[in-house]
Amino acid sequence: MEIIAIPSFTPGGLNEPFHLEFGRCDTFTLVTLERDEITEVRVIENVSVDEESGKGTQAAKIIKNYGVEKLIINELGPNASASINSFGIKVYQGPEEEVTLKEIITLYLKGSLKMISPDDLTKGMLNKDKKK
Repeated sequence: MEIIAIPSFTPGGLNEPFHLEFGRCDTFTLVTLERDEITEVRVIENVSVDEESGKGTQAAKIIKNYGVEKLIINELGPNASASINSFGIKVYQGPEEEVTLKEIITLYLKGSLKMISPDDLTKGMLNKDKKK
């Protein structure tokens, strides 16, 4: 069994669009997989979204408290990266275009998402350099 967190906008389940910013998402959709089959979909609120600072670090603590082992993201700041890394959560690079969470899980199951190494995570600012 594995639990994967994916940033999302609202509690719409797998038909919800993928939110590109980890700490700024409204919700996290947690997908539990057993033998590559979805056994549970759970949506939790990102209560840190309204914080003035430390959104990513707080969001990392939230998903860790739900037993998340893997995270699919597009963008991750340095403090969130450090927190995620310290919790031992494996990170996968999601696409930059708008896709549904169901499409993200399909890409994950096909092995199409690149895992981000812990060393790359400690460098932080995942994807933000590309936008400058």
